[in-house]
Amino acid sequence: MNANLAMHTMQKYQIIPDRHRAVPRTGCNAYHSIDSCPCKVCLQQMALQLQPPGEENSWRRNRLRNELKGLRTDPPEGIEAIPLDPKCCHWQATITGPVGSPYEGGLFYLYIQVPYSYPMCPPIVRFLTRIFHPNVSRHGDVGIDSIHHNWSLALTISKVLISLQSLLTDPYCEVCMEPEVGELYLNDRETFEDVARTWTWRYAMHAGRASAVFLRWDWLNSPLLLSPHFLVPDWERSDIDKKKSSDE
Repeated sequence: MNANLAMHTMQKYQIIPDRHRAVPRTGCNAYHSIDSCPCKVCLQQMALQLQPPGEENSWRRNRLRNELKGLRTDPPEGIEAIPLDPKCCHWQATITGPVGSPYEGGLFYLYIQVPYSYPMCPPIVRFLTRIFHPNVSRHGDVGIDSIHHNWSLALTISKVLISLQSLLTDPYCEVCMEPEVGELYLNDRETFEDVARTWTWRYAMHAGRASAVFLRWDWLNSPLLLSPHFLVPDWERSDIDKKKSSDE
């Protein structure tokens, strides 16, 4: 693995709180750290931090500079975001699970890619932390109308993250990234919330264990990451089956 890939991958997780930065010392901790990511193949691709096509323009540069200033001086509650490269093509963000939702207490990491055509074109947003939600695919892709269909120049990275945070409280199930999860939300809310809460505890509560998204670059080529268990992500159907069995 080349030095640039190693450096970029380490930079990707720089806003993790210091208390979670310790490099995992056991195979078990390494397993949990990698397992918290929804798709390991996608993580490898994101770690490359390839530059988008085209050239940067002054409008984009000034716009992102102002957005970053706002995020630093007056960030929305429970939301943080920082760029990972000088041209602000790659960002990392965190969203705190809303109080009263099954995601309460969780800290969810996201990857944002901002094209050179921004703000004319929307950013690409993906969850780095596994989450059980109708509008987030098993690969971490986000299905949100303001990004895919109704993008506007008035929207910002901050507003997109606020929309995602509100989606954790009120999922939009008319169009789902994961129809099975959406059906569960509509027809069996109790089971949905139990599974979502379990996933939050398992993947998004990082205190007391290795951070779920702190990833040493050398793990990207480790046998653990490349094993079939990780290349074929398990949608944790067992969590649903166990809950239904206990109810019966």
